[in-house]
Amino acid sequence: MDLDSVCPDLNALTRTLAKLVYEDLINDERLSNIQPQFERSLNAFYLSAETETSTQTVFIPLPHSKDIDFGLIKELQQKLENSIICAAIVDNTGNILYYQIKEGFNLDK
Repeated sequence: MDLDSVCPDLNALTRTLAKLVYEDLINDERLSNIQPQFERSLNAFYLSAETETSTQTVFIPLPHSKDIDFGLIKELQQKLENSIICAAIVDNTGNILYYQIKEGFNLDK
């Protein structure tokens, strides 16, 4: 995975999380064509992959120690409307929790 060609200015934390998530995803036989992506208009890094049914799935590497920016996730949902969006939350031991985020959650509560 070549992060420098996609986003050379990626901070060290995001770079580390991206590598951990990428290493985990390549072990999933249901996924192929795993690529780093950077949405410049949102300043958002994610990994994209295709499923067996050719559905694009987006994985957003996130640290467990910071709040999730649901506004950013909503904007990604709108920009990548035909994709499945998943938060890949990495803890300090390297464990990764994947949460699929569907459109329609309520930010007002």
